[in-house]
Amino acid sequence: MVDTLDLQIINALQIHARVPWAQLGKILRVDASTISRRWTALTTQRQVWTTCYEGGPLAPEQRVNALVEIRCVPGRRGDVIAELGRQGPIFSVHCTTGARDLYVMISTHTLLAMDTYIDEHIAVIPGITATRTHYLRTIYVEGANWRLHELSAAQVTALEHLRPSDPPRERKPVHDEIVAALATDVRRTAADLQKKLGRSISVISRDIDAVLAAPWVRWRVDFAHTLLGWSAAAVLWLNVPHSDLERITNALKLLDNVRLCASVTGEANLAAFLWLRDLQELDVIESRVASVFPNVMIKDRWIVPRIAKRTGYILDHDSRRLRFVPLGDQPVFEH
Repeated sequence: MVDTLDLQIINALQIHARVPWAQLGKILRVDASTISRRWTALTTQRQVWTTCYEGGPLAPEQRVNALVEIRCVPGRRGDVIAELGRQGPIFSVHCTTGARDLYVMISTHTLLAMDTYIDEHIAVIPGITATRTHYLRTIYVEGANWRLHELSAAQVTALEHLRPSDPPRERKPVHDEIVAALATDVRRTAADLQKKLGRSISVISRDIDAVLAAPWVRWRVDFAHTLLGWSAAAVLWLNVPHSDLERITNALKLLDNVRLCASVTGEANLAAFLWLRDLQELDVIESRVASVFPNVMIKDRWIVPRIAKRTGYILDHDSRRLRFVPLGDQPVFEH
C-alpha cells in the first residue's frame, strides 16, 4: 500500500532523481535507511520506475511528433497492442473511445519519415483497418515535467539546489553512452557504470551530472498511475482562437491533471492529455475551461481506460511495468 511517505519520495525523485538518500532524509526528516527500503520496495513491486532519454526543445535535431489513431478488427485489439508494443519507435500505446480503438505516440526526424513509418510499419499490422495522423506542433506541457506536488515549497527548493546544474559545453559520444546506461535506471550507481564504461568513478560521476543537466536530455520517474489513484485518462480536443492560445495553455499548466498539452493539426488546434481520479473530474475541468474561456470550443473528448505502453515500458492492466522495449527513436514529449 502506497502511503504519504512513498508519494513524497517519488515526488522528490521527480525533482532530483539521483539525490543521495542521506540528503533526502534530512529534507524529509526521515531516516535514510527507511527511504532506501521504501524505494527498493516500490521498484521491486514494479510500482515505480525511472528512465532517461534524449529529448526536449534543445535536442540536437528537430523532431516531427504525431499522435496516430488506429481502428482495429473486432476481437483483434489485443494482438494489435502486442505488435505495437514490440516496435521501438512507438513509445506509447493507449486504448481509447469513439471512432478509434487505440492511439499511439511516435516521433521521427521528418514528415516523410513519419508518413513512411506509419504506412510501412503500423497500417500493415494484421487486425488494423485504418489509421489517422495528427501532427503535434508546439509542446506546451510534457510528461517529464509533471509533478505529484506532495512536498512543501521549502522541500522543493532544497532539492532543486542539490540538482546538477552545470550542463556540458558540447555534446560528446560519452554523453550518449551515459544516457543509454541510465535508460532504465536513472539512479544506477557510478560504480556499476564503471564496469560497463571502464572509466574512473569520479569521471563517470561528473559525466552523469553533466548529462542530467543537459537541455537535450530528459529523465523522469514514472509510476503505476492506477495504483496511486489515477483511475482513468482522457484527451480533450479544443478549438482555441489564436489570441487566446497563450492564456489557455498557461491556465492548463496549472492543473495537476494535465500531462501533455500541444497545438495540433486538424479540426481542433489544441490537445490536452489528462489523468483523472474519476470521470466526474472531467466535468469539473470542462466546466472550468468553459467559464474562463467562453470562446473555446471542445471539439471532442476521448476516454483512455488503459495505457498499454508508456515511454517504452510495457504496462500490465494494473499499470505496473512489465518490461522495457528499447526506444528505436527517442521521445520528446511523452505523457
